Amino acid sequence: MRKKLIWYLILTAAVVVINFFLPRMLPGSPLRTLGADDTTLTEIERAQIYQAYGLHLPMHRQFGVYLRSLFTGDLGVSFSRRAPITTILAAALPWTALLSIASTIVSLIAGSLLGSLSVRLRRRGRDVPFILTVALIGSFPAFWVGMVLIAIFGVNLGVLPIYGAYSMWSGYTGIRHVLDVLAHMVLPVVTMSVGSLMIFFTTMRAGLLSVLGEDYIKLADARGLSRRRILFFYQWRNAVIPVFTVLMMHLGFVISGSIIIEAVFSYPGLGTVLYQAVLARDYPLMQYSFLLIALVVIIANLMADLCYPILDPRIRKT
Repeated sequence: MRKKLIWYLILTAAVVVINFFLPRMLPGSPLRTLGADDTTLTEIERAQIYQAYGLHLPMHRQFGVYLRSLFTGDLGVSFSRRAPITTILAAALPWTALLSIASTIVSLIAGSLLGSLSVRLRRRGRDVPFILTVALIGSFPAFWVGMVLIAIFGVNLGVLPIYGAYSMWSGYTGIRHVLDVLAHMVLPVVTMSVGSLMIFFTTMRAGLLSVLGEDYIKLADARGLSRRRILFFYQWRNAVIPVFTVLMMHLGFVISGSIIIEAVFSYPGLGTVLYQAVLARDYPLMQYSFLLIALVVIIANLMADLCYPILDPRIRKT
C-alpha cells in the first residue's frame, strides 16, 4: 500500500504542474474579460492590468506564486467575476456534489437492477433485445437528453423547472425550499443518470455472469434455494466488487462530466464555473477548478484502493 500512496503523490504532483500550464496554452487574451480590448489599450494601461493580476511576471515566477497559493489557501481573485476564487468554488462545489451524488446513486441502482434482470432474462434467451434497448438509451448524448427533457417536461408540460438550482426571489424556507431544490434537481439528475447507466449495467451483468459457474452457486442451486435468494445473497456479494470500483471512479469523473449538464440547465455548480472561466480565459479560476476536479478523481481512486481489501479479503494476501 505504501507504493500506491507514493504513486498517488507523484500523480498529484504531476496534476499540479500540468494544471498550471494547461490554461495558459489556450488561445485568446484575458484582457477582453477584464472589460478592455487589446487594440484600444495603451501600453501603460495594459501593463497596469497585467501587473494587477500578476501576468507581468515571468512564467517561472507565476508558477511560484501558484504553488505558494496552494499551500497558503489564498487562491487570489477571479478575472471575470472580480471575487475571491475560494468563495466562488466554495459556493459552487456543494451544488455539484449534490447533483453528482444523486445521479450516481440513481444510475447505480438502476444500472445494477437492470444488469441483474438481463442475467435472469438470459436464462430464457430473451436478453439480447433487452441489452440493445439499454445500450441505445445509454448511448444518447447527455446534452441531447437534457434538451429533450427540457422540451417535454419544462416547456410542453410545464411540470418541472428547467434552469437553476432553486427558484430565485421565491422566499421559500424550510421544507418548501428543500422541495424546490429537489424539483430543480430532477431533470439534471435524470440526464446525468442516463449517461452513466450503461457502465453500471455492463459491470453488474459481467460480474454476475462471471460467478454463474462457481461451485458455491451450483451448491446453492442444488440445495433448492430460490433464484432470488441465490442472486441477492450469493451472486451479488461477489459481483459487487467490480461495481464498487466503477462507483468510486465514477464519483470523481461525474463531477467533470457535469460541465455540459450544468451548462444546459444553468445549474450553479462547479461545471458552470469552469465553463464560464474557459470562455473568459480566466486563468486562476480555470486552473483551480481543474485542480479541484482532478483531486476529487484522485481521492476517489485512493478510497477505492483502501476499501478494496475490506470488500475482498483475498486481496490482503497478494
